[in-house]
Amino acid sequence: MQDPSTKYKLIDSDLGAPRKFFVLLGLLVLALVLSHHTSPFVRQLPILTLTFLIGYYFLFLNGKQKLRRETLRGMIEELKSRDNLTGLSNRQLFLSSVYQRLKSAEHQNTPFALLLIDIDRFKELDTILGTENGDLLLQEFAQRLSHFQQNKAMVARLSGNEFAIIIDQLGTSATFEQRIQILHSYLKQPYRFNGRPIEITVSGGYIQFPHHGYRVSVLLQQAKLALLRAKQEGRNQICCFEQRQDVRAHMDHELSQEMGKSIALGEFKLHFQPQFSIVSGKQTGFEALMRWDHPVRGWISPGTFIQIAERNGLILPLSEFALREACTTAAQWTQPLRVAVNLSPIQFKKIDLVPMVESILKETGLPAHRLELEVTESLFIQSSQRTIETLKQLRTMGITIALDDFGTGYSSLSYLSSFPIDKIKIDRSFVRDLTNSHGNMAIISAMIGIGRSLDIEVLAEGIEDKETLEMLRVAGCQEAQGYYLGRPRDLAAEPGFEMSQPALDDIAEKAKALKLIKNPSMCA
Repeated sequence: MQDPSTKYKLIDSDLGAPRKFFVLLGLLVLALVLSHHTSPFVRQLPILTLTFLIGYYFLFLNGKQKLRRETLRGMIEELKSRDNLTGLSNRQLFLSSVYQRLKSAEHQNTPFALLLIDIDRFKELDTILGTENGDLLLQEFAQRLSHFQQNKAMVARLSGNEFAIIIDQLGTSATFEQRIQILHSYLKQPYRFNGRPIEITVSGGYIQFPHHGYRVSVLLQQAKLALLRAKQEGRNQICCFEQRQDVRAHMDHELSQEMGKSIALGEFKLHFQPQFSIVSGKQTGFEALMRWDHPVRGWISPGTFIQIAERNGLILPLSEFALREACTTAAQWTQPLRVAVNLSPIQFKKIDLVPMVESILKETGLPAHRLELEVTESLFIQSSQRTIETLKQLRTMGITIALDDFGTGYSSLSYLSSFPIDKIKIDRSFVRDLTNSHGNMAIISAMIGIGRSLDIEVLAEGIEDKETLEMLRVAGCQEAQGYYLGRPRDLAAEPGFEMSQPALDDIAEKAKALKLIKNPSMCA
């Protein structure tokens, strides 16, 4: 497509100016030559000719030139409102067209869908295909998109590989969702470059007018939020705007953008929740739980930000920080309590975990037998020999390996016999309402029996009352953790605290006696 700047030169330059100059010069010379002629008619001939030419110019040529200038200016305005690569409307023309459509009496109450759509992982594709083929892909994508809208002003390339289109019902019985799904399938069909097919996936988000509002800026923002949710939920799909879900997706996106800076500023802290031996009533250790002390939103729990960190790749520095901070804190305790730290499955895939753990233990001076590393069942879904070897090496060092959230996966029992595991933690979903659920009690009893037969310790999470603690003791559970026994605390803000109490005969009295007490010997 021709550069619009070349078109401006055609408008601003007057190609007829030299010609006019020579015509006027010739008439002037002719007038001087004929001025001494004896015939009056001949002497007036140059003046008559000049009068005729001026009249011709003003009545015909000047009007034609003005028309030409207006036509060329219109072409320039058209070029300025079009995307140079694809020929579609640009952002300004598209938004203006939608605004005019909303004001139009003809279309004011006519429903339509505003769809934002883009090619997933286009930067990677552009690198693999090369810039030239990447541009060809965008052009072909734009051409397919324009087939679904006769009014070309209602199809636009907003930026990069993000496109927008207005979807009309066109008097058909198909719903907006059905038409958009047809478009989605069409856009995903293979593209061919140099004789070979290229497969792509496409994500999008849309709103429906007038259901989602009347302001263009609001409609566009809502469509963006729906597109963001489509990306976060796995790509290759088109989502309709939903207020509750998309506001949450927007908040997650903002947290994702802020997370890197927050790590550097030290806004992530560790809180420690105590763990107890049900048999003796004594504390056995702490579980390190990460919290985000956000300057605006306050304390944010791992349930909110861990999944975000796993998506944006920041789970690796966060997990390393948690391990180092937990070991540093535990090494200062004079009581030989164990500290449990959660690992992410991504750590097993992305880094060499064993040297990192060895380095942190050496750096902090914490004995390996006082460190417990917790993994979830998701680690084993796509486990490799490398994962198994990593767990074995960590276990050989003296580190305890615990399986967290036990019972919530699909193949929990197979993990116990196939992987090096020292402890299972019964998920709080089984412990909750244990006193009112015979089914949960049967499941927990079975878990405890399996753990005993395989010589694996069993810890129950989420204990919130003394009756639940008593039932777990009777069932043979060895360790316990929950709000009833102790909430997570910031030990850095309360140095010198530990949970301990001598064994008591009455478990109910023992549960009452388990409380947070200050012990100066805990201070380094």
